[in-house]
Amino acid sequence: MQGYLYFIISNLATVIGTAFLTAFTAEIIYNTRFRVRLIAGYALICIFVLGLIVTFSDCVLIEVSSNLAMTFRTVFCAVAIVILLKCFFKLKLVNCVTCEFFFSLFLAIGNVIMSLTFKTFGVDANNIKTSFPNNIIAVVIINSVVVIILAIIKSFRLFSSLNTEIKAKAYKTNIIYISLVFAILILNFNYYEKYAKFTDSVTIIISMPLLIVFLMLSLFNTNTFFKLEAKSQELEYQLFYNRVLDSIIKDLRRFKHNYNNILSVFGGYIKTKKWDELERYYTQICGDISKVSFLDNLAMANIKNAGILWLIMGKYEHAKEVEVDFRVVTEGVVGEIDMKMSEFCEVLGILLDNAIEAAKASERKIVELFIRRIDENISFVIENAVSEKVDVAKLYEEGYSTKGKDRGLGLYILKRIISKYRNVILNTQAEESRFRQELIISS
Repeated sequence: MQGYLYFIISNLATVIGTAFLTAFTAEIIYNTRFRVRLIAGYALICIFVLGLIVTFSDCVLIEVSSNLAMTFRTVFCAVAIVILLKCFFKLKLVNCVTCEFFFSLFLAIGNVIMSLTFKTFGVDANNIKTSFPNNIIAVVIINSVVVIILAIIKSFRLFSSLNTEIKAKAYKTNIIYISLVFAILILNFNYYEKYAKFTDSVTIIISMPLLIVFLMLSLFNTNTFFKLEAKSQELEYQLFYNRVLDSIIKDLRRFKHNYNNILSVFGGYIKTKKWDELERYYTQICGDISKVSFLDNLAMANIKNAGILWLIMGKYEHAKEVEVDFRVVTEGVVGEIDMKMSEFCEVLGILLDNAIEAAKASERKIVELFIRRIDENISFVIENAVSEKVDVAKLYEEGYSTKGKDRGLGLYILKRIISKYRNVILNTQAEESRFRQELIISS
């Protein structure tokens, strides 16, 4: 009876540590924060599922083959963790696998240090599993090593402040460093397991912190390198932005330079009393004046992101073609967006396209875009007139549209993109004659 109690307590301690540490690993690696309730729910289900796997492995499969039991336990626990991370925290599958990979590496380092610690104090490795106190101490040592590694990573913020594309490159380099250190640990452990004496064990125990320091410095240097790459990319964007701004300024100068010519043409039409031609020319000039006024305001706005600038200019042209009044107001500097630029432009493009199309069918025919930067957050508020109140509850369902059959994929795609980002929120409000959507992106 006492043996069963020890078995339950030791395995419970193991799965509890695994449940919480995998969640914290995901938080730290991807620089995000999960709600406490979400972590608690994940931990409870994880404890239950992993407990079943461990119990089946250690009580049933162990009677068939110890190797089979260990393989089953390792593989199915890893798969279960990946699935639970995906279901609870809505991470990409590749991110869940990466998180489990890092956690397994940290766990393996903890196992090596635990084994060497016991060997240093003359404890036989075979007694760790059979002795309840040694088992608990082993769990504490392993989990403590994982906590220390995560704490060091968090203190350096090694995986933060990089955009998605550059971060992916950094991960590959970091995995190489981690794998290298892990290989050295395994080789050293095997060597000292076979040939070393007590003093040599003390030597390798001392060398463990040095290897961990090497690992952390390597990761830190990798992070620094890719930060420099991000700065270089930002400089390229800035140069592109300057070219865009230069193009806008040239359009303004061209129009102002042509001012005297415009007055001369007006005078000619008036003198010859060609009122129809005058009216057509006036309509054409009004369109050009409207565009120049818009470009002038855009040039004065603090939009330092070339992608956003070009997108807004394109949507202005589209709105003008369908006779919709398109206005932009900015507050604060609009620079880098903490979101993949191609996906951000797709999201904002869908929102503006829908707003323009809805306004086209309404009486007021107006779309307003308000861009505000407040501290670390940036919000894009799109307001447009509508001909009828929109059903917000059905708005994001696949295939639903107020524009006709097979036209409702835009907002469904938008929702799918936004669900990939923990730092992006979309708020929607609908009234009888007005529709409002606010896209909030936090850094």
